[in-house]
Amino acid sequence: MTTRRSVKLSKKGQFVLPKEMREALGVEEGDELLVTLEAGRVVLTPRAQYARATRGALRGTWGKDRREVERYLEGERASWR
Repeated sequence: MTTRRSVKLSKKGQFVLPKEMREALGVEEGDELLVTLEAGRVVLTPRAQYARATRGALRGTWGKDRREVERYLEGERASWR
């Protein structure tokens, strides 16, 4: 579903996210949104939703288990000396 509403920017660059959009996103006062600029568009994503979607994306990058990851980190730290 696509919803469009016109909003006006304040002098400080602020705008009000219309109520129906806040409700559709499930956000309320105090919630944090991730703001992304994609190909000339501003995309707002609730921070918790983004965290859930990307959780585990890098799993296995530095090792298959905790011991391998620790070994990798030890090697990196040693290279800094």
